[in-house]
Amino acid sequence: MVGRCAVSATLRLVHTTGYTYNGPATASYNEARLAPLATADQTILHHRLEVSPSAWSQAWTDYWGTQVTSFEVHEEHDELQVVAISTVTVDRKTVAGDELTWDELAAPAVRDEFDELLEIGDRVDPGSDFLQVVRELRGTATTPAALVDAVVGRVHGSVSYVQGRTTVRSPARDAWATGEGTCQDMAHLVIGALRSQGIPARYVSGYVLPDRDAPLGESITSASHAWIQWWDGAWLGVDPASGRVPDDFYIEMARGRDYTDVVPLRGIFTGSPGSKMNAAVEISRLA
Repeated sequence: MVGRCAVSATLRLVHTTGYTYNGPATASYNEARLAPLATADQTILHHRLEVSPSAWSQAWTDYWGTQVTSFEVHEEHDELQVVAISTVTVDRKTVAGDELTWDELAAPAVRDEFDELLEIGDRVDPGSDFLQVVRELRGTATTPAALVDAVVGRVHGSVSYVQGRTTVRSPARDAWATGEGTCQDMAHLVIGALRSQGIPARYVSGYVLPDRDAPLGESITSASHAWIQWWDGAWLGVDPASGRVPDDFYIEMARGRDYTDVVPLRGIFTGSPGSKMNAAVEISRLA
């Protein structure tokens, strides 16, 4: 895996989502997970969520520690626009886990604490073909950390980043079968593989500054991204899509068992069925 650079970064993120309804909506009820996480590595300098038409809203923290804003629009509207504007300073320290042994990881206390992050649901099911590969890699991995490196390397080298071959609902095994998928698929594949061998793993959603050499203040078009964290006595991150350990150009937004727990914006509305969505993400480095 590619290591991180010892720098910090202050990043400004603007995520705009728009919905156009096929007919007037009389009301809509939504949840947004569009606020950066406040962590030891990530300081929120500013965050604002703008909703048009104006909406009643309430902020709360979900089971996985993600900030959620629930909002409701009770007037008739043809369009809904949600703009999340955030500024964060990211300074990821190089964290070393305890380099757990296989026996330590299999301890009942560990398995009990992380039971939900060891389950292999359909979203993260890697399929029998990839599980056979994982079992072979496990045979030569002297530590869980060694297996993580091997699994990430295999996924990164075997699955090409191609949009449109899978959907947000596709199981991980589809990407392995076709050799094509998105960052979400690669994260799901690695999570399922690690959990199959008793390594707790969780899904992380966020954003990455695409051009690290861009001038300060220049807005760069980006998109949502996904990577994983796994337990080695501490939570350690790795990005299967790039093979990189997340550095200070990664903005962490939400965590969960899989994509289902971190959907940036979801909701329902009353009115004529059908709507079209568009989304745009801009990131700029301020310092």
